[in-house]
Amino acid sequence: MATVDDSSLCSVCNKLPGKRFCMGCKKYFCSKDFKEHEKQLSIQFDNEIVRSHDELLDMIQKLEKPDDLSSDVFDQIDQWKKLTINKVKQAAERARHELIELLDKRRAAVTKQLEAITKEIRSHREEENFLEDDIARLRTKLNDIQKVLEQFTRKDTKRAIIATNDQIDWDRIIYIAKGEEIGEYIYFKTEETITLINQLNMYLLHL
Repeated sequence: MATVDDSSLCSVCNKLPGKRFCMGCKKYFCSKDFKEHEKQLSIQFDNEIVRSHDELLDMIQKLEKPDDLSSDVFDQIDQWKKLTINKVKQAAERARHELIELLDKRRAAVTKQLEAITKEIRSHREEENFLEDDIARLRTKLNDIQKVLEQFTRKDTKRAIIATNDQIDWDRIIYIAKGEEIGEYIYFKTEETITLINQLNMYLLHL
């Protein structure tokens, strides 16, 4: 603001001489309207500048407590965690069930083979009728059954179970995406759906 002598009329009342000049709006005011103009500028400054400044300061202070900043987003992360854990448990239970079925199937097959050999051994023993070829043939059958059983009794079960943990990109299955245009989002990737969550909205993208 500045005070100058001028013969122009007040830009507000257009009656009294405008002896006060505002360097901001480049207008002249009388003493009364000049005070009102200053008052309005003060109100505008508080509403547009001070209030915005305080809101930004409050947002920055909330960043110090991220749990309070976006509790809904953290709730979404916890929910995704529970769903993922349940899916992992279901997958593990399914693998256990498949393994049990495989063991039962193989055990039944081996038992059937061994029963046939048992009958043949008893027959040869009762009749006392066996040759070297019979001994070699039966030994081969017993060895074959032993190899099958050893595959299921030894600790190495890689032939029965295939673990795919290394194929999962755990660093990208859920992550924060940063960008100047989209802001910060959390990506939840489940099957063919990607969920993007920011502090205000949640988006679902179907691939």
